[in-house]
Amino acid sequence: MDLMNSVYKLLFDFLRRASGFEACVDHVPVNLSLDEWKKIYEEAKRQSVLDVVFTVVSKLPKEERPPKHLLVCWAAHAEATMDMNKRINQEAARLTDLFSKVGRRTAVLKGAANARLYPDPFSRQCGDIDLWIEGGRKSVEKLLLDLKLLPELEESGCRHHVHLPENADGVVVEAHYKPASGIPFKDGAFQKYLNKEILNAELVPEGFYAPSIKFALVMQLAHLQQHFFTRGLGLRQYMDYFILLQHSSESERSEVSAVMKSLYMNKACGAVMWLLGKVFGLKRELMLCAPDEWRGKKLLKLAMDGGNFGRYALNSQNRRNVFVRWFSDRLRRLQWLPFDPVNVIFKELQYWQLTISLIPLRIKRRKVAL
Repeated sequence: MDLMNSVYKLLFDFLRRASGFEACVDHVPVNLSLDEWKKIYEEAKRQSVLDVVFTVVSKLPKEERPPKHLLVCWAAHAEATMDMNKRINQEAARLTDLFSKVGRRTAVLKGAANARLYPDPFSRQCGDIDLWIEGGRKSVEKLLLDLKLLPELEESGCRHHVHLPENADGVVVEAHYKPASGIPFKDGAFQKYLNKEILNAELVPEGFYAPSIKFALVMQLAHLQQHFFTRGLGLRQYMDYFILLQHSSESERSEVSAVMKSLYMNKACGAVMWLLGKVFGLKRELMLCAPDEWRGKKLLKLAMDGGNFGRYALNSQNRRNVFVRWFSDRLRRLQWLPFDPVNVIFKELQYWQLTISLIPLRIKRRKVAL
């Protein structure tokens, strides 16, 4: 455990340096063994921040860098990530232009919009493109069919987006009819705020529209909050939020803080603020609310145990069995009750509502899970 503590300490230090906002007064020499470098590499990989960390590692003095074979492997991974980011930006720009020509507003949510704010925009490991398209569900679905971007409509149970087929460059797009899926009991006010604020999205040099910082802070905290109670989150998503706060103004933070309070999101917000302070060194004046150490420690442990979206959790091997997974998910939800009872109960009710609504589709496809 001492070794892993030192690994986390060094990983956090590398992430702070990579963020570009940490003032490094004195350079502390890095003198690591091959085993320590391997553990840092593996942990950064688990957290999907491998290439962000490489931006720092590659600039270390020659005598402090990892052994050559590991450095070469790391560099190859970073090169592949850079290439994928470029392809994602190109596809986002192409779709933006396509929808603009038919009179539809669009905005890229999360991933690529966050990446452009990083000191090295091509170092963030992106997944798919989350593209909001103006018009509402039925209108957007019809448009996607008319433009032949979607071969046919499939019932999936998802109420805020549809997946488009992977393109030739390996890029997957989620076409969103709603900016976000929702929050408990205050969803009307939440959606109203997002739908109004997303109209302030601006065309960025990458060729797509990026939402305002205020939109991103509210929408992405709701997204983080959802994943606390399901699969979990890794450091990549928290670094995104740290970067957003670093680019925010005092007036933007003040407005977002008031919105969070009105939407009952302060428990999640306090936990995230503590984690950002602990891992990335977020200053108190940049926080949206008072940091909550007790809840924040739970989030940090969840991130360290499960890695990116909880994919490396200890029980992940058993999740192939649908019944074991179902029981594990229900138990996991109960364990989060002390963290935020309102959200946990809401998420469970939402799950059962969706489960019941999908029964006819499961019977039709003869599948227990969809």
